[in-house]
Amino acid sequence: MDFIVVAFCMVFIPSAVAQSLMGLDEKATFATLAPIILVVSMFSNRLLVHKTIPFLVFILMLLGIIASSVALSFSQFLMSFTLGIAVVVGHQLFATLGKPRVLRAVTWFALALLIGGVVGIAYAASGGQPLFEIRVGYRTTYLYLTTFSFAHIGGIIRPSGIFDEPGSLAMFVAIVTMFNDTLRQNQKLNALLVVLVIFTGALAGIVLAILYTVSSNAMKSKRKKGVVYISTLLIAYLILSVSAPQNIVTTTFETFYSNRLQVVDGRLAGDNRSNQVFEFFTIVDDEILLRGTNNSTQTYVTEDQSSNPFSITYGYGLLISLPYFGLLLWLAVITVRNRFHNSYTSLGLLLLLLQRPYIYHMSWSILIASVIWLLYHTSRNVRFRRVKR
Repeated sequence: MDFIVVAFCMVFIPSAVAQSLMGLDEKATFATLAPIILVVSMFSNRLLVHKTIPFLVFILMLLGIIASSVALSFSQFLMSFTLGIAVVVGHQLFATLGKPRVLRAVTWFALALLIGGVVGIAYAASGGQPLFEIRVGYRTTYLYLTTFSFAHIGGIIRPSGIFDEPGSLAMFVAIVTMFNDTLRQNQKLNALLVVLVIFTGALAGIVLAILYTVSSNAMKSKRKKGVVYISTLLIAYLILSVSAPQNIVTTTFETFYSNRLQVVDGRLAGDNRSNQVFEFFTIVDDEILLRGTNNSTQTYVTEDQSSNPFSITYGYGLLISLPYFGLLLWLAVITVRNRFHNSYTSLGLLLLLLQRPYIYHMSWSILIASVIWLLYHTSRNVRFRRVKR
């Protein structure tokens, strides 16, 4: 049971490469595998579900019906329906990852993906050619010995593991680190994940590494050791930069981040979300708020509205966006209410969702739901302990 849940939810459903190898897209993969997990988990739990689940699913279905009626489209109901499935399956994934042996195995898997990424960077930088190519969505991605990648800067690739892009690999690793930190498991391996995720070249990796340093449970409990570790890494990086300027570590970091972290016209050069938000407010109208552009007869010319906090509203209207905005508010509230206990997870998920509003994304909704259940149960435990005191 545990193997099925982890394999389906954390490999086949989120991995675009695995989907392509099976000849499926994300919708077909979700439609095939999610019901299997749903049925298996229901029977393994003797048809018992958490008391909150029926209420959440009912609200989602009701919202989907109302949003579809307003937009005159079936899309909104399908979105709420798939999210309802993700809520149920996500709870099963949360329960499965709560088992130490399962979480440790998943952590080693994430570490293998990141080490494979570093090896792939070195392989490509030394002149190694792609060994295999595969069409993933609208892109062609290439296998560089131990990692897939479609993105490169000069001779340096940005590894994406078994996912469609480097940012997806960073998001996957971030979710694993959130489980480890919240449940206080595999702390040394977790710290290694946080360091290696920087090699994806995703700005989210840098942000999460900083957030982990200042807010994780591991660093809070071992503040002095954390300072020593960080200082050691910085000193090692400086020594490498001076003694061997062309080494793979410093070359990769400077290639990925030196240009993207520069401030140009008042914003980071690597930040493409701010422009999307600004553009949204220049084009938003009643039609977008009611129906979204995917159901509109009007034509809207934009550069990109795919990955910002208003992407769901832009595509499908404001009503179906309410669960997303409600979730952002809930994450902010529990961070403060729990006095920043487990804030690496709550703030980390908040930041991820601001950049990637994937609650309706069939490849990621189950993983996101599992982290929400993690926070829900642990925050209740925090409040219970506070009351007892």
